Amino acid sequence: MAYWRHAHANGRLGHHGFSDYASLLKMGYDVYLAYPRATEAQLYRVLQESYHHLSPSLSVPWDEARWLVRHAWHHLEQSGRSH
Repeated sequence: MAYWRHAHANGRLGHHGFSDYASLLKMGYDVYLAYPRATEAQLYRVLQESYHHLSPSLSVPWDEARWLVRHAWHHLEQSGRSH
């Protein structure tokens, strides 16, 4: 989360509070780790279901949430390759 906290502090995530993004990131990581063999399209379906289940408590719109989580998944993949 430190990477994303830093990105938020530098204005690279958007105008919502970091706690809003942290909730989405956690949801995205949970989906990614729960379905390690899923395609990206399958992951997005599960993510969208999770998002809509929590949407009353989320202030970040779906398009922005999807963008953020996609970048988080790619960041996770890249950091896994570098070790």
